[in-house]
Amino acid sequence: MIKGIAPILFTPFARNGDIDADGLRRILGFELDGGVHAIGINGFASEAYKLTDAERQKTVEIVAAELARQAPLVIGLAAGSTEAAIRQARELEKYQPAAYMVLPPATMDNGSASFVDHYVDLGQATDVPIIVQQAPHIPGYRHTVLAVEALAEIAHRAPNVRYYKIEGPGSADKMKDLAPLLPPGAGMFGGGGGITALGELRNGAAGLIPGVGFNEIFIDAWDKWRGGEADAAAGIIQKGDALVQAVSGSGHENSLHLRKHLMKRAGYIDSACVRRPTVAFDENTLPDFFKIVDELDLRVSKG
Repeated sequence: MIKGIAPILFTPFARNGDIDADGLRRILGFELDGGVHAIGINGFASEAYKLTDAERQKTVEIVAAELARQAPLVIGLAAGSTEAAIRQARELEKYQPAAYMVLPPATMDNGSASFVDHYVDLGQATDVPIIVQQAPHIPGYRHTVLAVEALAEIAHRAPNVRYYKIEGPGSADKMKDLAPLLPPGAGMFGGGGGITALGELRNGAAGLIPGVGFNEIFIDAWDKWRGGEADAAAGIIQKGDALVQAVSGSGHENSLHLRKHLMKRAGYIDSACVRRPTVAFDENTLPDFFKIVDELDLRVSKG
């Protein structure tokens, strides 16, 4: 079972928008050195929705080779059909992922039953465990949100569906309602950059799937939480809240800019390029942002 802190790597780009393979390897190394429990690629934080099929394959190849099974690998899937998702899952099995983090086909709204069937059919077609991803904070996926009864139905019909990533407004409350409906052994993860991590832990989360850059906050809190020191875990999360809010409370695209500028300043990447289209980013805000970071004495401040 995957548990703990499992960040989704961002995809570094050169100034011309090409994938920076060496930068991706350095970002992976930074997160591994920090003690994360698993690594993910090709999620929203990776800008997977801005990559070609070949580029998504390339990022998996780079990360899987560099990771060399030092930690469980989570690969994001966002196919437009069940048939395409099954083909992709089978093609990616050679990288020995610990799980696929799967978004539902979102172009059309064919009703909740179609999304349930999508996950059930995919879960029955691959031996790789499935993470059902719910992302109501992303505009194109608001209509794909499933009720807790539908989410639980998926796991009962397809035992290989073992995890849920629940994020967006009300995520902690949804976890509380979902937990008693799931079969034994199923796990729930928080997302959203950790903005509601404390409530999610209190309601049964098996960990967090955030972005990169400052995960020692969540790792330290997770260790305390697992050790039964709930108040200490809450204190750690609250101490880092200003940074988490600055990054994850400012919209997804803005969070990409901030994380990339943070890792560029630390010397892990050469360019903070975010692929277009993206939001306008004001670099004049960076000094105040870096001040928030540096007051926490994080590894990323030390380069």
